[in-house]
Order: sequence, then C-alpha cells, then structure tokens
Amino acid sequence: MQTLPLSTTPRPILMTAEGTSVGMIPIALEWAIGLERLSPTAIVAIGGLMVSTFLTMVYVPILYSLFEDARVFVTRTFHRLVPGKTGA
Repeated sequence: MQTLPLSTTPRPILMTAEGTSVGMIPIALEWAIGLERLSPTAIVAIGGLMVSTFLTMVYVPILYSLFEDARVFVTRTFHRLVPGKTGA
C-alpha cells in the first residue's frame, strides 16, 4: 500500500488555513474599522476553511485509499480473465 498524502503534507495545509483564519478574525469580530459590513462574509469564510481543511485531511486520504484498493481489485480480477496475460 502506498503512503497517503496525509503523512507528508499536513503542516502546509494547516498553516495556510490557520493563517487565513487568524487574518480574518478582526473582520469577523468587527474590529476592523470600515469593514463591519463584511463580518458575516468573514465568519462564513473561516467556517468554510475549517470544513475544507477537515475534508482535505480526513476524507481525501480515505477516498484515495478506497479508490486505490478498488483499482488493485479490478486489475487483479481482469488480469485473471484475460488469456495469455501473466499475473502481476
């Protein structure tokens, strides 16, 4: 089985999401003068970043593993059905 993306790339993903979220906190809390009307947008953006980071760190590796296992299964199954092919 191959290594999953989570084992090599969590730090840049987390740093990017954290930096963007922390940068939006003054807007979300209405501390930024003149940007009070953008507070709901900042709140939604922070929530979206948290959800997308969670999906990137959890669901993408799971789906990758499932599709890789399915690919190996299909390859082995059809490899046996084709005459003249040697097994891998």
